[in-house]
Amino acid sequence: MSHYRELRKLTLSEASDKIHKKEISPVELTESYLRRIEETEDTINSFVTVYAEDAMNEAAAMEKLQMSGHFLGTLHGIPLALKDNIELADKITTACSNVYAEHTAAKDAPVAAKLKGAGGIIIGKTLMHEFADGATTDTPAFGAAHNPWDIKRFCCGSSGGSAASVANTTSLGALGTDTGGSVRLPSAVCGTVGLRPTYGRVSIQGIVPLAYSLDSCGPITRNVRDNAIMLQNMAGHVESDPSSAKHSTDDYLSEIGMDIKGMKIGILPDVLFKKDQPDVVEAVKKAMDIFSELGAEIVECHIDHLDLMQKAWYAVTSMEASSVHQRNLRERAKDYGRDVRTLLFAGEFTTGTAYIQAQRYRRWLRGEFEKCFRNVSMFLFPTLPSTAVPLGEYDIEINGTVENMLPLSCTYVCYAPSTGLPALQLPCGLDHDGMPIGMQLLGRAFDEKTLYRAGAAFESVFTLSDKYPSLQ
Repeated sequence: MSHYRELRKLTLSEASDKIHKKEISPVELTESYLRRIEETEDTINSFVTVYAEDAMNEAAAMEKLQMSGHFLGTLHGIPLALKDNIELADKITTACSNVYAEHTAAKDAPVAAKLKGAGGIIIGKTLMHEFADGATTDTPAFGAAHNPWDIKRFCCGSSGGSAASVANTTSLGALGTDTGGSVRLPSAVCGTVGLRPTYGRVSIQGIVPLAYSLDSCGPITRNVRDNAIMLQNMAGHVESDPSSAKHSTDDYLSEIGMDIKGMKIGILPDVLFKKDQPDVVEAVKKAMDIFSELGAEIVECHIDHLDLMQKAWYAVTSMEASSVHQRNLRERAKDYGRDVRTLLFAGEFTTGTAYIQAQRYRRWLRGEFEKCFRNVSMFLFPTLPSTAVPLGEYDIEINGTVENMLPLSCTYVCYAPSTGLPALQLPCGLDHDGMPIGMQLLGRAFDEKTLYRAGAAFESVFTLSDKYPSLQ
């Protein structure tokens, strides 16, 4: 048993290196993760489906290639998980809804095909908030995912199962989707690294949509290097996907390890720390100090009308989501969970005028950030104003006032989808109960490489990747 625990202590990059050096086999690595799933899944509930037999067959095939000196790529033999809105050929993709209980795809989504093409082994599909339309990962169809740091607490959402799986060491990397923060929010409360790429950087074809003009797909991992490896194998134009950008991919690992002396990191004092828990404020301010000690400069910036951002994001999300589900809402409304059904019906009352004005605001806001990027390389925000709360208990006290944390979850994360810009979530501390705190770096379009550079520099000072309860 200790051998399997030692295997799970390896990061994705370490495991990949050892597989390529023939020091470990894909079979024993995959088996160690499947054993961990078997031991803990009744408690954590991060998976909808586990493909144990398929995964072991794939691992055996990868081992044969390994022994003959042939490797498919940097993910050769690496156990990975997919959020259950990402399609796999001949597998059911439920999006954690009874509406899609029998939804079977004819082919792999491009992101899944790319990971498999690089040698990744898909061990299962992870729990998510129904149709990704919520922030609790608590579903009528499959129950709730639990936080590995404290199983009484939630994983946020909507990609809660993916973040919980990585934090629980039941996958070495996982994919989530992010329309309003759904990669970064669960990563924040589970202590993982999560990236929302630039809109169009990663194909969203073959992924059950929430809102077409906001959706993205990104990797969740233990550390920055692993995240960059995942993106390296996911990014790139897909001709059949109209949302896929015709933009060359970068070597996302090329600047990891470089210093950040002279780099300018922007903050927006007009929106920072208005309704944040004290532990979050303290941790994010310490993160600013760490960046300063590493040689970066923290620069205050100002953008007008930021109070409209969440309203614009909501108008676009609600109307686009309702359009996706229009027929099923009329024919199968009772098959939706109450919370999601309510949101989708509410979207039908969003006016066309509000939608157009929201899209105009998004374009304007992107331009305002681009002006600021003439002087700074990125912006720093908290990811979430609070840490993980007990499942079902979403009212929290902040500065003497009771707030519902679900609306608060949009406070910082919606800048990235509203503008289409990339954002990297990083663990930056622990609260007084030992629960993870996250911050995010918002960068220039198609400049994920610089985010990884800054993130890796910060990670050289602070990381949670070796502190997961599952590894102790």
